[in-house]
Amino acid sequence: MKDIIKKHSKIIFWTCMLLAQICVGFLFKDLADISQWFIQSPRESTMWVWYNRYLLAFVGLAAFFAVLYFKFKQRDIINNKPLIFLSLLFCFNFYSGMINPHIMMRARMDNGVFLSVEQAAKYYAPNESVIVLEINGKARAHSDKQLLRPHVAGKGELGGENVVMTYCGLTNLGMAFTPEINGQQLDLAPMNQLENNLVMYDKHSGEPIQQLWGQKETDRNNSADAKMREWPTYRMPFDKFAKAFPEGEVFVNDYLVDDMKASFWENPFLAIYDPIMELIFNHAIEDQATSVDPTFPTIKHVDPRLPTKETVYGLNVGDDYVAYTVDFVKSHTKPVNATVGGKEIVISYDNEFESLGIFYNTTGKAVTEIDFYGQTPNGKLPRVETVKAGAYWIIWANFFPETDINRV
Repeated sequence: MKDIIKKHSKIIFWTCMLLAQICVGFLFKDLADISQWFIQSPRESTMWVWYNRYLLAFVGLAAFFAVLYFKFKQRDIINNKPLIFLSLLFCFNFYSGMINPHIMMRARMDNGVFLSVEQAAKYYAPNESVIVLEINGKARAHSDKQLLRPHVAGKGELGGENVVMTYCGLTNLGMAFTPEINGQQLDLAPMNQLENNLVMYDKHSGEPIQQLWGQKETDRNNSADAKMREWPTYRMPFDKFAKAFPEGEVFVNDYLVDDMKASFWENPFLAIYDPIMELIFNHAIEDQATSVDPTFPTIKHVDPRLPTKETVYGLNVGDDYVAYTVDFVKSHTKPVNATVGGKEIVISYDNEFESLGIFYNTTGKAVTEIDFYGQTPNGKLPRVETVKAGAYWIIWANFFPETDINRV
């Protein structure tokens, strides 16, 4: 047996090297964000790699260690320079697919830093757009910049409800959920993006969850009811949030701001790593906001009814989907009344707080007067929980091609 291995050592060596590079190549191609600037994988491929990531990593590492063993036993089997190059390629792809995403996007599901309005003014510009989550009179604000890296931010209950904010910079979208499905608690963390929308995963089960669907990949075609509960969100400038909710909480990313992140002496790796990641993320998001085409060319359905990067307020009631533009709503001197999925709704832009609100109309009559809080002469109206505030049109229409626009 030893003689056979020695005789065919070069063939075995290169077979192991090829196997090792293929395994980590799959990890890089499908699980490393940066790879999708160059290589577009279908959803089925990404999910297969995700479900088999540990097997691929184990086989890749075993094959790579076999390579090193053969090099140790037979020094002339490969020159040092090509071995160093191939080893670095292996390590880069393994790190990019298996390790880097979890460092790059460190979720803050239960340990998010929330400051008072006064404290947060140090980190927020007055006109900075914030995504607002309000439950039972308690409110939190989250800016795109602060949410960009962690993607998931929360600290337990708000207004008596267990809730977490999720965010996708490529979609320009924050969505608030109760992190549980069918009574099972979830521990959410970012996984990747598909079709320019965040894919999270549950650390308990390992199941991927597309943000815009709010349900596990395995439930996508089985049960529409097996999904996280969504909570109403809307946008407004930070200074208007401070005026509307002076006792509100404001999210700050602790590994972004200088006086909270680890110093070089505490963690030299993160002190160097985080600014580099910030540059990469900011470049991708700026490109997404300013370019006609999506940053990752994985959009399957392009709807020409609106400009690709027009921001819309999309919502659904059941299987009825509608999107509204801010300019359309502002062009009306009175609130827009419409029917979606058999439910009466009211869409209104509040000039004082610079915020577009969408409410269920429970008054039984057309609404002609409503304030920022949803108060009307006939009572206060609840916000529609499925509103996606300020999402890019190209991504909203890709996921929900049946959507109507500016319905009255």
